[in-house]
This record gives sequence, structure tokens and C-alpha cells, in this order.
Amino acid sequence: MDLLVEKLDGSRYYLSQYKVLITDFEESAPSVARNNKQLDQRNGNIDFGGWHTDKTINVTGYYRADDIDEEETLREKLYALLSDPDGYYITQLKTTPSVAMERPGETSGGYYDKLSDYPSHKRFLVYTEAPEMELVGNVNGTLLYKLTAEFKTMKLPYGETLPADIDVVRNVPHKDVPVNLLKGTSDQPQTATGGNYLISTIGTFTPSKGMQYTAGVDLEQMDHDVVLQEWAMSESTRVKLISTSTLETAGRHSVTFTVPTSDDYDNIAVQLAWTNDSDTGSYAWSKAKVEVGNIATDWSPNPADPEYSSWYYSLARNVSVPYSGSVPCNQLEQGFTVQFTATGSASSLSFKIDDTELTSSNAVAAGDVFLLNGFSYTQNGLSIVSKTNKAYFILQPDKPNRITCNVPGTVRILGFQNLYA
Repeated sequence: MDLLVEKLDGSRYYLSQYKVLITDFEESAPSVARNNKQLDQRNGNIDFGGWHTDKTINVTGYYRADDIDEEETLREKLYALLSDPDGYYITQLKTTPSVAMERPGETSGGYYDKLSDYPSHKRFLVYTEAPEMELVGNVNGTLLYKLTAEFKTMKLPYGETLPADIDVVRNVPHKDVPVNLLKGTSDQPQTATGGNYLISTIGTFTPSKGMQYTAGVDLEQMDHDVVLQEWAMSESTRVKLISTSTLETAGRHSVTFTVPTSDDYDNIAVQLAWTNDSDTGSYAWSKAKVEVGNIATDWSPNPADPEYSSWYYSLARNVSVPYSGSVPCNQLEQGFTVQFTATGSASSLSFKIDDTELTSSNAVAAGDVFLLNGFSYTQNGLSIVSKTNKAYFILQPDKPNRITCNVPGTVRILGFQNLYA
């Protein structure tokens, strides 16, 4: 194993750079403290609640040196690295199970070159009071030392993922609704009338050659059988027919096809047409969609379409913050910020995550940007603390963390992290 040390200035160091091989990385459960008081003439105590204080991580490793002078140099570098009063982040780099564990010098044969490490999903902000080095012995003419360090968490008593700014409700695909690659489609029927092999292009898109796609469309009415076909197009010229499927009944239809890797074409046109040249009459279609893969999903507008925002907002009324930590993430402790940008207007704001509601009596206009971090609340950069109920949010590991709001808009979580006990 190895240990990654990340200073607060962003510099990164591996203990293997100092010839240290980590053999043990043990983390404790978060320590619990409680506030309770015993009152005279009352049995037991009054409990005012508890909280986590810190977490301990014990790390053991070994390093070797050719002589005392080299060991002294390594020791000084390790002291300088680990005895930092400002603290730093540590991340365990785990060794794949296929690699057996041994101490440096135990056998010969380029053991370091055989290691294959991968990082843990979490890191810890820690300090250590005094890393200890102990002489173990002389192995094949080299000095072998044991390194032990007890790390204590500084800010939060949890493991943390790297902070990130994430889009929760925004003009991007919902996690369960792939992108519709066709622009300008609609959920309202469009009718084509005529004869002589009546062709209607229901959409075009620029493909990745060799990629698999699925095209779907609702047929509202049809006087004769209709074919759904995909053509490789160069400007306005058909280059190659990729796929064709005969549609004999009204309803939702889909077809999966793979675009060719050869030929000179710019885009793919998805078209409807009569099966026979002599057919006349009309057919109507709606909800045309092309998406990556071989599974047809419900219709959605393209993110560039004007109606996407209202469609997405109706979908996103029940969108959730994708929190996957194992302990609650409290906005007042961890410090994440909710950024809400209104795309509609209202006389006031009601923003909820699960059952926690933040309200503002200020009027809301399209384009207004709210920053809500539990301590301060701003609207377009101006404080609105006095206009709010000063609510703060907690992301829970056992709840959906569902977002609802009385105003359509986009939501970002700034400084988002998952926290682990």
C-alpha cells in the first residue's frame, strides 16, 4: 500500500517517494461526545444530544536505508512532511489483492515495481503530533525502520470526497432521460398529406461513425403503412440507406441502427414515407427522438429547444441531490452552498430539500441568482438574511434529498462532498 499526502497548497507527495511501504492503514469510528446533566432529586440525566468529535487513523509502514546518514536524511524529510501544524489530506492507496504483502528487504526481486495501487474513495483532513521511527534491524546489509503515525481529523470527523460543483437541476439530461439528439421535435402531432412517395424528415443529427442509436416516434394516424428510415446525408444528398422499418399500426415505434464507419456523409436524416409510391392520404407523427444505445426511452426535447426548460422543470420537481455518503452532510458544518438561478418569477421563494424549507419574502424575477449556504443568503449578490427564515440544509444518507421549489430554475451545489463515517 501507499499513502498520498496532499498539502493545503495542492502539492502532493507519496510516502513511497521516501522509500516507505505502508503495511497497515486502520481508521477508527468517529468518536462520540454527549452533553448531559444530572439534576438533584431526579433519577438519571437530562441528555442534550451528542455529536462526533474526531476520527483516528493509524498508519504503519517500513522503510530502509543503506546507512545511518541516508536514514537520517529520510527521517528529516518524513518529519517535515508529516509534522505540519496546518494539517493536510491523506488518502489510502490500496494494493490489489493479487500482490502479496512483504516488508522492504524481506525478499529480493524489484518488489516496488510489482505494486499496483488504487486510491480509496475518500480522504481525511488530518494532523499528527509525532510520527515515530523505530529501528527494526539490519536486512541484507541495509537498515530497516518501522514508521508509525497516529493521525487525527481536524475539521470533520469523516472521510471526504473531493469537493466539486455539481448540477442538480439544469438544462442537461436527467439521469434517467438520455439526450434527444433531434432538435425541434414536439409532443404535438405534425401531419403530412400527399402522395407519390410522400417523405417527411422528422429530424437530423450529427452521428459518431460506428455508434449504435435508437430512433423512436409516435404515429398518431396513418391512411396506409408507413416506413421509418434513416439515411446518411451529405449536405442535401442521400448517400446511403442505413435502416428501414415498416410501421403498420398507430402508436409508439422504435428501431435501433448502427451508422456506417465508411462513406462520405455529414449527418443522419430520420424520415417517414409511404410504403408504396402510389399511396395517397396523410399520416401524423409526434415525439420523435434519437438517442445513443439500443434502448428506447420516453420522449424529451433537445436541450437546445426553447421548451426544454419548462419540460425539464416539470420533470425536475422531484429531482434529488445525488448524495451517497454514509453520514449526514450538514451545511453549517461542511459548508456547501446551494446556488439557485430562477428562470421564472414569483412574489416569494420557497425552496425545499426534503422537509427543510427555506423561504424568502422577496419577489423573484427570471435571472435572479440566490446563494444559500446556511450562514448567509444573497439574491443577486445582496444580502436577504432578514427576508428569510434562516433555514439550513442537511443531506441525509437515508433520504432522497429531493428538491422542490415554487419557481422554475436551475440548481447547483457548490462545494458538494460525500462524507463517510
